[in-house]
Amino acid sequence: MVMMKNCGSPERRTTPRYAATSEHMVEFVFAGNPIYQLKAKDISETGIGVIVKPNSKFMTLIELGQEMVVKLLSPAETRHVQGNYRVKIAHITDLENGKFSGHKLVALTLVSKISD
Repeated sequence: MVMMKNCGSPERRTTPRYAATSEHMVEFVFAGNPIYQLKAKDISETGIGVIVKPNSKFMTLIELGQEMVVKLLSPAETRHVQGNYRVKIAHITDLENGKFSGHKLVALTLVSKISD
């Protein structure tokens, strides 16, 4: 698993991202483990960043580049469509500042929406 420090490099995203409201959650299901519902920190048309406690068992279940299906749970009035998505773990970054200092940001690239 590769960890990246928050290095303060210039923004390289080509699509805008939006802060998620407290109601945005991402649900992860791993066979033989509890269901994880993690808070979405930010969302764009191409990805979602979720907040994880560094000592969470969740961190032992994932790795950089891993693909999986997750469920985005979001309020009806948001621009982001609730449902199942195929995602890929793009990076795992230590958060050193702000409200979630000491946590990890797991960045998910949205590969495709799965039809319901």
